[in-house]
Amino acid sequence: MIKGSLVPNITFFDHKGQLDLEKTKWHMRWMFAKGVDGLFLTGSYGSGPMISLDERVEIFKAAKEVAADFEGKILIPHVGCIDTESTVKLAQAAEKIGVDAIGAVPPFYYKNTEDWVVGFYKDLIESVKTPVFAYNNPETSRFSFNLKTVQKLQGFGLKGMKDSPLEVGFVTRVFYDAKLNKKDFQIILGTSTGWLPYYYMGIQAAIAGINNWAPEIMTALVKATFEGDVERSERAYWVMMDLGAKMHFTDSTVASQMGLHARGFDAGFALKPKELPAFSDPKYAEIKKWLQDGFDALGLKME
Repeated sequence: MIKGSLVPNITFFDHKGQLDLEKTKWHMRWMFAKGVDGLFLTGSYGSGPMISLDERVEIFKAAKEVAADFEGKILIPHVGCIDTESTVKLAQAAEKIGVDAIGAVPPFYYKNTEDWVVGFYKDLIESVKTPVFAYNNPETSRFSFNLKTVQKLQGFGLKGMKDSPLEVGFVTRVFYDAKLNKKDFQIILGTSTGWLPYYYMGIQAAIAGINNWAPEIMTALVKATFEGDVERSERAYWVMMDLGAKMHFTDSTVASQMGLHARGFDAGFALKPKELPAFSDPKYAEIKKWLQDGFDALGLKME
């Protein structure tokens, strides 16, 4: 079972829009050192749909290289593309590199039928031996999973789901269907939102965007939760939720880069058409204050 705090890590680029692998590896290493348990690679935070298949494979290789210097870190490359062939090629490349699971959003842009989506995942599952996780993100894919769809995919060997909307009716039905019927199937939260209540239900892993720019806070939350320190876990959850809400003023990838820049790290440039505000923008100072207040509330030191 995948457990703990993972990150939908951002991908770094230089001022010309070229992939900056060294900076991307620095960021992976920094997050691992701060207690992050694993990486969800080239998803929406990681600019996966905006870059080439070869660039995504380079990022998978970089992650494998960095993870080799640590113990027990989890790698889940996101391979979802608009078409099946590209998705399968990415999945097979990731499997050759050596990863723990493979994630994929349904084919996006077009309004795909349930039969098409089921066929997409069936082809993907049959193309690799590595466990496949579906990624429920209807905001980007224009497709919403329901229990019957998940059950069909479980019949083909789907091993889990990363769920971002966290609609309680859907998540609980899928979770308890798997638990009560003893299915080999895991739900991973696609956001840090809901970590505490869903943990008490039995979900033990989350892919948290805050890990990109404040991994110390999510690490403190998960540690306190696993150790049964209710008071500290509740305080850390409040700080995490408050910071997350404040940082939702712009695109999540841009906000993550701004958070790193606010802390004094070189987070590179956004991939156009996205752009970071000028460094003279007072928003950076405001973010730094939010972060410092959050760290202080938990007795953490901010670099």
